Amino acid sequence: MKLIKRYPNRRLYDTELKAYITLADVREYIKDYKAFEVVDSKSGQPLTRQVLLQVLSEMEAEGHASVLTDKFLEEIIRLYDSRMSGMAGQWLEQAMVGLLAQQQQWQQELKRMQEFNPATLFNPFFGAGQDKSKK
Repeated sequence: MKLIKRYPNRRLYDTELKAYITLADVREYIKDYKAFEVVDSKSGQPLTRQVLLQVLSEMEAEGHASVLTDKFLEEIIRLYDSRMSGMAGQWLEQAMVGLLAQQQQWQQELKRMQEFNPATLFNPFFGAGQDKSKK
């Protein structure tokens, strides 16, 4: 797992690369399924959640289609004050994992359908693959 240190000036340092990185780099780590943890450089306190929220905020500012609607965010904020906050977080995580798994399955099925050529079903009947010069 990558260890990223955040310094007081808010700069991020990838200890594996031994270089400063940007939120765009963190976004690439996420897209590439690279595990990482962000900690405060002095105290060692975990800061991964704050950095992930920064990445989301930056993406929204760039004009990406908003996944988190205002209503959804309001309900999330309300959940923090309820007894169900722990359970709701787990449920939302499982729902997202399920949604992404279903999306991947749909993409695979669509790809399979696009690659399917019904004409190949008739090849045995019409002698496809035979050398035409022998006729």
